[in-house]
Amino acid sequence: MPFDLQPVLKGTILQLRPLLPEDYRALYSVAADPLIWEQHPATDRYKEEVFQAFFREALESGGALIAIDSKDGQIIGSSRFHAI
Repeated sequence: MPFDLQPVLKGTILQLRPLLPEDYRALYSVAADPLIWEQHPATDRYKEEVFQAFFREALESGGALIAIDSKDGQIIGSSRFHAI
């Protein structure tokens, strides 16, 4: 049985589902805060032109997930399987 890189998971706190192109605006509104990236190796990912490349690569990876707050349905982040 192959491993599903983009499962749909629903919990009481968090939901994960495959990243979609239409998630761009909502995810960028979260990622546009420079403090989020302050200690990350890509400290400039809050810049839209840098984030665009990150988002495109995430979609192309086939393993990207969007994180949604289960209480209010707001997009709060993303994750992905990388180099497995």
